[in-house]
Amino acid sequence: MERLLTRSRVLLAFCCTLLLAALNRRDPMVYGMFLFLATVTVMGFVLPWLSLRGMTVRLRADGVSGEVIEGAGCDIGIVVERSVRWPAFMVDVETEWEWAGRHLTLRQTIPVVRAGKAVELGRQVRFECRGHYRLVAVRLASGFPLGLVQARHAMQHTGIAVHVLPKPQAMYWPLPWNVSPDPLGTLATRHSGQSFELGLLREYQQGDSVGRVSWRASARVGELVIQHFQQLGTVVLRVVVHAPVAPALGNPASAGEQAIRLAAGVFDAAHGHGAQAFLYLAGDGEPVQGAALVRTALAAALPASAAQLCEACMRVAAVARVGDQIALVVPGDMVQADLAAALAGLKGLACAVVVCIALGRVVGPAQLAAAQGLQAVAERAGAVSLMETP
Repeated sequence: MERLLTRSRVLLAFCCTLLLAALNRRDPMVYGMFLFLATVTVMGFVLPWLSLRGMTVRLRADGVSGEVIEGAGCDIGIVVERSVRWPAFMVDVETEWEWAGRHLTLRQTIPVVRAGKAVELGRQVRFECRGHYRLVAVRLASGFPLGLVQARHAMQHTGIAVHVLPKPQAMYWPLPWNVSPDPLGTLATRHSGQSFELGLLREYQQGDSVGRVSWRASARVGELVIQHFQQLGTVVLRVVVHAPVAPALGNPASAGEQAIRLAAGVFDAAHGHGAQAFLYLAGDGEPVQGAALVRTALAAALPASAAQLCEACMRVAAVARVGDQIALVVPGDMVQADLAAALAGLKGLACAVVVCIALGRVVGPAQLAAAQGLQAVAERAGAVSLMETP
């Protein structure tokens, strides 16, 4: 019954009823009511088509692709033009995007498109989740003023692609940034290792090695003096990220997508302390280094299985050196057995391992309990854990 009682059918039924009443009673008032309702009904059917008549959609020459951060306005270079004399009101613009087998439809409403004027969608298009999106189609629709019908105009095969980068989540790294000895490195550090280049002299403190005492300097000042040598080293952080799977993939509120943002925040923290950070994604062979390349790789990260996560951890274990730090970024709804298997691949390394657990935007008791279970798994494996919420 509800399907039959549409607005257009109800108005047509009222018009027929008033017309029959006017012919039967021959009342001028009823004739006037019929003419008024008939005029409104015709306008409701005709105006949507008139609104889109003379409307064209084109691409701006300099706006066919680009990069944008999640939630920021995106200039995709689509221009809506109107060539006829009358304006169009309440024009709905739908842009359909495709990424990783998912289709996303964004809707915007242009209040007025004036005659002879061009309106750029520009900053009205916003993506709430990271990804490499390809524009599939653009559709214009108008139902003004009564919404009786929806007139449509479509444009296919636009060739526009937008890389939506994850918005980093601010976080505090829980460990000191240790320096890994590296004879080929460029970071000069002072510590009591084997070297021939003197770094500094300082007073003896309880617990210092007696072999580091400079007896000649101690004789000059009358107290024990410790000598430190300057060596070359690097601050290295290796990050392994577990990319989300469906249905978390592409859901901006999910814990899986929040893990991608947390990974971007880990890289920002590492770069802020001058560390060399390497990204290891499940399924990819070579690690990614560099702020721009890391953001692009995180934006394009595809779902990975537990076996691929373990394989990425084994790749890290094969190249990790003494003093390196390892970050394992996982969503809070991850299976505990999968996390334990991934940490088993990092067992026995002379490296500090930090498990970063990301929670979704809506955290209930069940989600919090699952994340706490992951923390327990990390602690049993001897790793440091931290839990981050948006």
